[in-house]
Amino acid sequence: MKTWFSSVVSANVIYKKMPVRNDTNEYADLPAYVSDILYLDKPDLIISMQHDGHEKPLLSIEFASCTPQYQHALQRFSRMLASISTGCPSVLIIPAIKRENSGERVYKRSAAIEYGAVRLMDIFKTSCFILDWPTDENFFLMNEQGTQYPAIKSEGIKSLEEFISECINSREDVNYIESLSKKKVVNRLTDLIRTQAYRNGVPSISNPAGGNKNSSVKLDLVNTKDIMQEISEKSSLHKALCDTAPTFITDREESLVFYPTRITAHAGDPYVGMIGYYDIAFTRFGKSTRERYYNLIAYAENVSISEVTDVMSKYVDNICPFKKGINERNSKIYNYHLKSGCKETKSKPVRIYAELADIIIFKDGVLFNAG
Repeated sequence: MKTWFSSVVSANVIYKKMPVRNDTNEYADLPAYVSDILYLDKPDLIISMQHDGHEKPLLSIEFASCTPQYQHALQRFSRMLASISTGCPSVLIIPAIKRENSGERVYKRSAAIEYGAVRLMDIFKTSCFILDWPTDENFFLMNEQGTQYPAIKSEGIKSLEEFISECINSREDVNYIESLSKKKVVNRLTDLIRTQAYRNGVPSISNPAGGNKNSSVKLDLVNTKDIMQEISEKSSLHKALCDTAPTFITDREESLVFYPTRITAHAGDPYVGMIGYYDIAFTRFGKSTRERYYNLIAYAENVSISEVTDVMSKYVDNICPFKKGINERNSKIYNYHLKSGCKETKSKPVRIYAELADIIIFKDGVLFNAG
């Protein structure tokens, strides 16, 4: 990474390793703008600069060398959402087309990831771009020699170099995001991503992947009263829990429902990326999750609520610093918990669902967002 990135930027760069986990002293030591970005999920690279004696974020970058079809691309969406929602521009570098490693099939990039990026820009007024990881004539990745990162002389990375340079220049302005939005490269990349996002049909609730083929992914827009009635009829426990539903949820006339087959198992992928996309693409009109046209419901019909309760019980028993009391080894994260509780330090799938889902329906229970 260091060798590759040092070839992309001309400035003097100091490299710091991001913590692997959110429940460590290293995480508690992070500047607030970094921990805010890492709240939902971790991008590969966060770039910042010193200005007027303060360290300020420039942008985050995520590298995705996977085949770029719908679910693979959207697994990275929560990383862009986390960055953009804190006012930090974001870039995802992913192939436009790639052959799978076995060589059998070739996949084109889903328009969904580009449409999601456009919606992020529309809502948060912050630059969010999808750039191409180059491939050769046989659709295998083209990497910079001696690295696992994209060829530097490719069009996508040339655009990244230009964008980073303008980020550095714009950071001198107190109105960073506004200043950046006026740059030529930003307007060019914005026009390009809008064109890509809207190609062959805009993604919609009936066809969330976009394009001219019907998506195999199922989303339903339902009447909120009807879905609440359906939940209540599952069991006496479901009914009792429905009686506690917050009014901001019951007051929304309609709800958008998607159907994950797991919540925390296997790190929740790919659904923890998809829920962020469904939120931004189809329910949000404002920066807060309260600013939604529809409730966002995860209908995990065949999943037990123990997927969440067991994870949180293990967290409380083994990780939460309040369980063991303060000592010299956990003092930093203990102090961090006094401020933030376990909001940012619990497991990633629980963090994301707790932040984004209004309702999670299980076969043996239901959870409502308190927020």
